Amino acid sequence: MAAFIDRTALGLLGATGYYLFFLNAWGSIPLACGMAFACTALSLWLIRGLPTVRHASRAQIRWELLRIAALDDVAAEAALTALIRRRWPDEAFRLVPVLKHPEATMSSGDVLSAWKSNRDAGRLVIAATCPCEPRAALYAGDLREPAVAVMDSRRLTRLLRSLPADALAPPPRRRPDHGLRMLRAGLESARFSPRSALLALGMLACYLLTGNGWYLFPGLAVVAHAGVALIRHGRDRQLFEGD
Repeated sequence: MAAFIDRTALGLLGATGYYLFFLNAWGSIPLACGMAFACTALSLWLIRGLPTVRHASRAQIRWELLRIAALDDVAAEAALTALIRRRWPDEAFRLVPVLKHPEATMSSGDVLSAWKSNRDAGRLVIAATCPCEPRAALYAGDLREPAVAVMDSRRLTRLLRSLPADALAPPPRRRPDHGLRMLRAGLESARFSPRSALLALGMLACYLLTGNGWYLFPGLAVVAHAGVALIRHGRDRQLFEGD
């Protein structure tokens, strides 16, 4: 979808440029429209015929960061070093991997721990498979002996995006019920209290008294949340799902 939007926007921008050029040259709106259409079509045909490299997708990049985070320290260090060396082949540094889930964050404590463990390094690169907190990035920039460069998941994503699509493993297919499971997880993460139950009963009572649908649907949503909370309470009695 993003590539389609980019192509459409560039096509419209090119057509506008052609139109203004021919309109200024000949002063005829119909002729400028016809020439702009013809030149835009010819340009798109020529561009489409050029060899293109399909770069890694966002799903591939996320899966690659997850894969690296699951590796042991030695293998992860080798993978991250090879990735950074593609961009900076002549830089001298020691790399320390911080292997976390991409939805986690790297804190100032993580930066300090990596820096203290490598005081003998000339220059230190802390490569994290998760985003770096802004304060941690500022703190890392102030460290000396060794100086520290942070390569968090945002910067690693830019490096991975430059790779061709076939250089990374395809992400696994999502389960058919992935959307429902995400919705259930969101409902389960929200806290349900007796006050919410009273709110639901009040909304349903107002619907019965007034017949207004604006009371019905919010009330049903709160009742559904209560049902999910009860299911979660029953599951908490089991250590593993499916027991």
